[in-house]
Amino acid sequence: MTATTTKAKAATTSAPAATAELLPADAPAASQAAIVPAAEAQVISRWEAIACDIAIAEGEAPGKVFDYDDKWDNKQARSYIHGLRGLKGKIERARKDAKAVHLQRGKTVDETAKTLEAAVQGLIEPHETAIKAIEAEEQARVDAHRAVLDRIAALAEEITTAAEAEASLAELLAIDTFGLEEFTQAGVNRQAEAIERLESLRDTLAAQEAERIELEALRAEKAAREEAERIERIRQEAVEADRLAREAETERQRLAAEEQARKEQEAIAAREAQALAQVEAARLAQQEAERLAEEAAAREEARIRQQAEMEAERREAAARAEEARQQRRAAFVAALTKTLAAMDPGATAAAIADGQLHPAVRVDWSQV
Repeated sequence: MTATTTKAKAATTSAPAATAELLPADAPAASQAAIVPAAEAQVISRWEAIACDIAIAEGEAPGKVFDYDDKWDNKQARSYIHGLRGLKGKIERARKDAKAVHLQRGKTVDETAKTLEAAVQGLIEPHETAIKAIEAEEQARVDAHRAVLDRIAALAEEITTAAEAEASLAELLAIDTFGLEEFTQAGVNRQAEAIERLESLRDTLAAQEAERIELEALRAEKAAREEAERIERIRQEAVEADRLAREAETERQRLAAEEQARKEQEAIAAREAQALAQVEAARLAQQEAERLAEEAAAREEARIRQQAEMEAERREAAARAEEARQQRRAAFVAALTKTLAAMDPGATAAAIADGQLHPAVRVDWSQV
């Protein structure tokens, strides 16, 4: 037998062992019958049938030799492979069906366990309820006694005044510690400690409050005295301020009068100074006018003199120019006479017309 056939058989024989493990050995027979479904036999038989098919296929496999290049053999090989794939499909469907059977078995086991647990809890509950009721009653009794002990301890806490201490003492003395049963001694001890602490605290706080009241009275007396002194000081300061204000007003008026007199004197002095300044300005203006007139007369005299000198120089220059012109005329006439004497009249006329006779001789053709 091949390894594949061995594995298939192992898979088919493992299901009953799993069923035995899920249920205790001493479980009732009816429970076992309910847990093991009838479909398991069908699943096991399907696995055995598939294992047989695989064994047959393995036995036939050595004889399945094909020429894949031959069309007929190629077709037969494909048909053979298709058959084997169909066998794989059977395995997958059997796996799913087997798994579904095991899932259903698991659900059945859970439901059976719940049913059995409910039956056992029904047997336990009457006794457990009674025990818990007694325990709760005992816990309530203990909690009540402990609450009294806690209240005794709390009465001595957070006390700030003698009145609070006195009220806590009254409430503390009203507590009956002999009803605390096994906590009686603890209650008596705690009550005695709290009473002692509260009495000491009451006396201390009362002394502190009396001292504080006395101190507050002294402070109030001091404050009243200081207030009276402050009012008297304010009154005296007001009187002094009024006196200083009157003196200041008198001084202000005196200074204002002096200032007014000073301003008037300054105004008179200013007017006098202005008059003197105006007289001086007039004198200076007169002097300046006389100086300017003298300067103007001097400038006019100099201008006339300069003009006369310039006229004399002009006449002298004109005389020199005239003399020079007469000399040039005489020289020109002499030269022209000499030239004309040596020339033919026609040639002379042509030379004059052509401007070649003498540089100074030119014909004004606009007049011709």
